[in-house]
Amino acid sequence: MPRLKRFTLINHKGMQVELCDFGARILSIKVPDKDGKLLETTLNHSNDEDIISDEFYMGASVGRTCNRISNSQFCLDGVEFTISSNDGVNNLHGGEVGFSKRVWHTKGTNARGNSLAFELHSKDGDQGYPGAVEAQVLFTLNENNELRLDFSATSSKPTPINFCNHAYFNMGEKNIYNLELRIQADAYLPMDAESIPLGYFDTVLNTRFDFNESTVLADRLTKDTFDHCYQAKNTKIATLISRKNKISLEVESDQVGIQFYSGNFLPTAQSALCLEAQGYPDAINHQALEQYILRPGELYQKYVIYRYSHVD
Repeated sequence: MPRLKRFTLINHKGMQVELCDFGARILSIKVPDKDGKLLETTLNHSNDEDIISDEFYMGASVGRTCNRISNSQFCLDGVEFTISSNDGVNNLHGGEVGFSKRVWHTKGTNARGNSLAFELHSKDGDQGYPGAVEAQVLFTLNENNELRLDFSATSSKPTPINFCNHAYFNMGEKNIYNLELRIQADAYLPMDAESIPLGYFDTVLNTRFDFNESTVLADRLTKDTFDHCYQAKNTKIATLISRKNKISLEVESDQVGIQFYSGNFLPTAQSALCLEAQGYPDAINHQALEQYILRPGELYQKYVIYRYSHVD
């Protein structure tokens, strides 16, 4: 079992972000509350063995494609590809040994201790995907209590690409029921019984999927759970608030969508949730969905910002 390398980013306001090289993971995001006490806002494992054997992608950088690809196959430029199946017949989060299961390379934090880059080489044919990919995730913590993730990649052959971060947020609470969520989206992707998108958008209007107004999650979770991708209206996609701890998280990204997952399959169900800014799942198999295809000579670039602030 590899021994994990851990790193901590800090700013002058006392915010602390712990990262590790296995899966280029966020292990912890601690933010000072109004009294200056550090509040843990995420859920993750504490020891190396549990992190390495983690089945929930906690805090991981997910790739080469996040979310699901139906039947673990796709056609690209007239060529059929079969990729790793690890969710029944489907591919989930890049396959059996996706980017979240790899040790990423890093030179460590910068001189200010507020930035760190992880790099990974994915060979041609890795998990069945075409092209050798050079991937990077750059984490930067600024003085405004913003943690920015910059994802980038190049490839030697055309390949689908779709990175995300899979942090679980609880905002310092034992579960997500009393958290308030807002998602700025008018449409979402309906799914089948295997969580595969049907390939079209449906309106959130007058449905349980409408979070355009800040909503206490308990009101929705009594009826059903969530693991759905929303079509983002703008870059400031989602806001999560703990009234108890008087703290807010805003998720900003240039991704086209965001996956809201209510933590249904965690050991303690709904003890945390995910807001995964990403491209549309299984887009490679649906002509109606915008696709991310990385071709030689091109640079894949996407960002996500986790912006923390205090609320009354």
